[in-house]
Amino acid sequence: MNIELQCCALFIIFTIFVMFMREKKLDLMNRKLFQRAIYACFACLTFDILSVILINMSVHTGFDGRITSIVCKFYIMLLVLQGYFGYVYASTSLLPIDKTWAKAARITYHIIFIIGEILMLVLPIGYTAEGRIVYSFGPSTSVAYVLSAIYIISTIITTLVYRKQIPGRRFTAMMLWQGIWLIAAAIQFIEPELLLVGFASSFGMVILYIQLENPSEYIDGTTGLFTTHALSAYVHDKYKFGKRFSMFTAKIHYMTSFVDYNMEQAAVMRTAKALVSLGPEPAFRIDDDTFCVLYDNKERMFERAANIKTQKDGVKDLPAKGTYLLIPDSKLMSGPDEFFRFLHTYLERDQEILIADEEMLQTLRDHSRTKELIDEALREDRVEVFYQPFYNVRWARFNVAEALVRIRKTNGEIVMPGEFIPVAEETGQILPLGVRVFEKVCQFLARGEAEKYGLEQIEVNVSAAQFDNDNPADFIMDHLEQYKIDPGLINLEITETAAGENRDIMLKNMESLMKKGVTFSLDDFGTGRSNIDYFVNMPVNNIKFDYTFTKGFFDNDKIKPVLSGMVDILHKMNMNVVAEGIETEDQMLEMTDMGVEYIQGFYYSKPVPEEEFIEFLKKTNTSDHS
Repeated sequence: MNIELQCCALFIIFTIFVMFMREKKLDLMNRKLFQRAIYACFACLTFDILSVILINMSVHTGFDGRITSIVCKFYIMLLVLQGYFGYVYASTSLLPIDKTWAKAARITYHIIFIIGEILMLVLPIGYTAEGRIVYSFGPSTSVAYVLSAIYIISTIITTLVYRKQIPGRRFTAMMLWQGIWLIAAAIQFIEPELLLVGFASSFGMVILYIQLENPSEYIDGTTGLFTTHALSAYVHDKYKFGKRFSMFTAKIHYMTSFVDYNMEQAAVMRTAKALVSLGPEPAFRIDDDTFCVLYDNKERMFERAANIKTQKDGVKDLPAKGTYLLIPDSKLMSGPDEFFRFLHTYLERDQEILIADEEMLQTLRDHSRTKELIDEALREDRVEVFYQPFYNVRWARFNVAEALVRIRKTNGEIVMPGEFIPVAEETGQILPLGVRVFEKVCQFLARGEAEKYGLEQIEVNVSAAQFDNDNPADFIMDHLEQYKIDPGLINLEITETAAGENRDIMLKNMESLMKKGVTFSLDDFGTGRSNIDYFVNMPVNNIKFDYTFTKGFFDNDKIKPVLSGMVDILHKMNMNVVAEGIETEDQMLEMTDMGVEYIQGFYYSKPVPEEEFIEFLKKTNTSDHS
């Protein structure tokens, strides 16, 4: 009998089923649907084999044809059920849940399936057997072929339409699965004696299992916990189908700089075992030292979290501590993207216990909005540079200015740097932002108006990120050459904190630029390391006293001799001093009496746009150029 392929296929499906059921797995909708597809495939193959046997018996031995017809109908009905489950498996993960048209599509395909099953049940079916050629035919079989084609083609079209929203591996697996099945069905329709559909469907199950539904891919080999990939799939599934959950996250912090492999493995394994012992809820290893468990309700999460903390507090033989992040309700976040942003942001905090709330989430959303604001400003060229002049005490004129970045919103409102620079430094946007600011400074200098009215140098702030590579001098020199700017017109301001992050690379780049004629200042002096050994070796021309340091001079008598002494020391080192944040005439006179070379602050001018700055220079420096 012509059942060799079906028997092989049945054995394959049985093997996959056993492997699938024995593996530790997550309660995901896709996995439930895949399990249904396996059941349908197994049943379909079983009735396929049984129908071939009974057809031969009916034709050659006189076996009751009514029973054979019923079995043949069950086979083709199961074949259509398998096609329907295939479409549901694909469409459930791809089509939106809450859209009216998607709901209508699901209902329509369900109704088509029910009507088709009824038609196959009531319409007549025939069968034949000539040697190894055994097959069924008739109106009932024709309906089965049409419905199977509808579901297979619909699955292929749905996969193609949403191909940009699914990973490449999933797209390939779905197309291979349905494509092989469609080709096999077409061949069997043309040549009914070639019984390929059953084998093709089992082969498709193999592809899905290996590529998409292999539970072992979700298991961490060291701890036996679920992986980050599994967590992502689980959280996306929960949000997609509107299921609330709570989350407890624990991170190991080692209390020594020396952590050998055995110590780390001991801590990891103890944590994994403790989490597994808490109950049946899925536990995940997010990274080397971070773990989490997801719960269906917050009461159980808080209870289990207290238990794990008690266990951790009882560990005395490992030099490690734990920090814990608890998310009582997943509905706090709008979806998986915001959920994982929140997780990434707050897992790095040193606070022992953090419980997610609206305030923390609002901070995260503000951060995201600011990031989008920076991206839009860069894309739409709404990054602007304002200039604040320095008064040169010795020459009684304004010959230096600081370039200060601003972002202009679409409504014309100006966003101050304190609102977006910290975010830009966290996200890496400080790099394109710094390049854009420097380019605008070069464009401004290339006009020549500022020099015409006495400007001799512009100071531009440099972030740690901009100097955190081997040759950031490239973008600076490229722009100076492009706009034909004398490097001596540029003074780069380095903050103490920026210079301290990677000093060797910083000094190397400073040396490279200084050879071209660029000079440097140490900005925000008084807020960072502030020790003589530190700045003695920095090749800077100017030292800028931070606003808070300068303000302290006027508010605290103890700071006055310190600041005065620092000015004397800096002068002996041939460095100029800039007093920042001067707002009144009395402050200006005291700084002048102390001997600072430059005064910057609202007393003379706030930061202003290019045209206002040019007008300021015209007004204040005209006598020097008449």
